[in-house]
Amino acid sequence: MKFFTFYKRFLTLNKYPLFRTANFKHMLINILLISLMIALPNIISLFQSVSATTSLTSIESEIPEFSIVDGEYVGESKTIQIHGSSILFSGSRSTGDMTGADREVLIGFLKDGIYIRDVQGGGFDYSYISQVENNEDLETFIEQQTSSLYFYVAVYVVFYTAVIMFFAVILLSIGVYAMHLISSVLRKKSRFMNWFKFSTFATVLALIPIIGIQLAAGLTPWWIYLATLPFYFHYYRKLPAMK
Repeated sequence: MKFFTFYKRFLTLNKYPLFRTANFKHMLINILLISLMIALPNIISLFQSVSATTSLTSIESEIPEFSIVDGEYVGESKTIQIHGSSILFSGSRSTGDMTGADREVLIGFLKDGIYIRDVQGGGFDYSYISQVENNEDLETFIEQQTSSLYFYVAVYVVFYTAVIMFFAVILLSIGVYAMHLISSVLRKKSRFMNWFKFSTFATVLALIPIIGIQLAAGLTPWWIYLATLPFYFHYYRKLPAMK
């Protein structure tokens, strides 16, 4: 497939000028791959959160008694262990208190709202689930909404990935424009779009080990992206000089 020949050219330092022949479809595929890889750790964690939430139906008897009074949690503090993670009920902690040290907490019913670890922003007011005013309402809500949770998550993932795509295009454009400008100043026949095409292939290849390490070890070694710099320099050297 022609799409993969560009990756071979990148890694073998071969036929670099022909990156200009990559078409718009190839560029879109790469941007989608970049966005999906960046989103992947959060997507996996989010589905783990949903799995834990749906499993609450099997431990309803362990949910502590509580009530929501004027938008605040009032009741017993308790931590329920499920699938190696925690569901936290607390009237003393707030969503703003949750830090990196609380990564084992998937979901928290806290003083000022609901905390969901893997959702952007983390905290939501209880007004978002106004039908839940006590532990019995929560049990009913879980039973009613379990079948729809994965649909809601799928919609969230689509929008989340779309936002990443938007910012990926902007950030790639800024970096590529800088390289295009430098090349033009140094009297090279530079084309912004050619640089952009090349950059999408470079970014996909750099993200594979970065995200792989993040998923395996919890580390985010973005410095690995620096390994692509020699390839950018080689691409620059292959640009013909202006006459």
